[in-house]
Amino acid sequence: MDPFEKEATAEYYADSVNFTTNLYTFIFDFAQMEQTDQPPKPVVRVRMSPQHAKIMSLLLRKNVQEYERRVGTIILPEQLYDDLGIKDE
Repeated sequence: MDPFEKEATAEYYADSVNFTTNLYTFIFDFAQMEQTDQPPKPVVRVRMSPQHAKIMSLLLRKNVQEYERRVGTIILPEQLYDDLGIKDE
């Protein structure tokens, strides 16, 4: 059986993620918002090496850019960028 077939792979939906890093590990805590007045409910924790995290971030950016090329620009509120201390490059 192909390890990536749906029956063999757990599937989760997350609309929130927190990052923790140290010298050797990146930790991604994915969660779901269930109610606006409650903290997100943890769904799954993913750990990886800094090298893997960097490659994943580059591949994610490449895939988002390809998606936007095919479908259209994903519009996010300017306030979100400000709140997160990031900019769209």
